Amino acid sequence: MIMGIEFVPWWAWIAIIGIIGGITYQIVVAQANAKTRQTELGGADELREVVKANTAVSTELLSKLESLDKRLAAVEKTLNDIP
Repeated sequence: MIMGIEFVPWWAWIAIIGIIGGITYQIVVAQANAKTRQTELGGADELREVVKANTAVSTELLSKLESLDKRLAAVEKTLNDIP
């Protein structure tokens, strides 16, 4: 026994339409927020510049850490050489 849509009571249609409308509204709002966030970020060019700056800072920090490591190795060698 298959029931068609003509057996759905009129008050159930209010709930069904409300659910469909709510889902549609949430999709539209999510897309609008995604577009707003994309324009706030300024696109890929700004992101590339930020990554480039972070890479430069990381490279500088790495060179400083390497020099500190060499100095620490020299101090350890000196301490090991002391009788």
